[in-house]
Amino acid sequence: MATLRELPYIPLEVGENFIDQLSGHVDSLRSCALVCRGWNRHARQHLMVAIRVQSREDLCSIHEYFASNPRMASLVRSLCMASPLGGEKHRCLLEVLPVYLVKRLPNLQRYSIGRWTYFTAHTGSDQVSFHATALMHIKTYLHVEELHLEALRFRTSAELARVLIALPRLRRLQCRDLEADNLTADTSRFRNKCNMLSELTVVCTLQAIVVAR
Repeated sequence: MATLRELPYIPLEVGENFIDQLSGHVDSLRSCALVCRGWNRHARQHLMVAIRVQSREDLCSIHEYFASNPRMASLVRSLCMASPLGGEKHRCLLEVLPVYLVKRLPNLQRYSIGRWTYFTAHTGSDQVSFHATALMHIKTYLHVEELHLEALRFRTSAELARVLIALPRLRRLQCRDLEADNLTADTSRFRNKCNMLSELTVVCTLQAIVVAR
């Protein structure tokens, strides 16, 4: 009777170094997590670095997971709120800060808001409007240094400025496919509010937007 050849032993340290090289390759990391218990732990640490919320169901599921696994929450560095479909139901994911989730992420450094690039090409940008309560929550709970905005449309440049000054620790801002319906709003009162902002990247923005610098 034929028997399977014994697989060579790979020290755990070597496996962990191999997994480290796959950082950012989600599918490969998921495969590594299925190899064995030792690899699972290290691969999950990489998978937790950046998480994406695409629906209310995702939001509830992720929150419940971190409530049961609080140590894993400390691994998260990037949170992306992405609406793949647009519309009123999905836009609320972009306009409301998930406070109860953000409060569980003590090491969060980057926050992203926007639409998937694939859907953007077919359906355009989402118009967003941040209520005063949402801005207060952003200022109180979102202590990130990096903000990514993609495929969003603001009514005025002043609305965008209010979002930026609600992040006093903001150092890096990336804007992609942003629009503003009204560029005549007075933004002079927002000048010199983002004192720590040192890096600005603008990609494929359809209209120039004056922000507080």
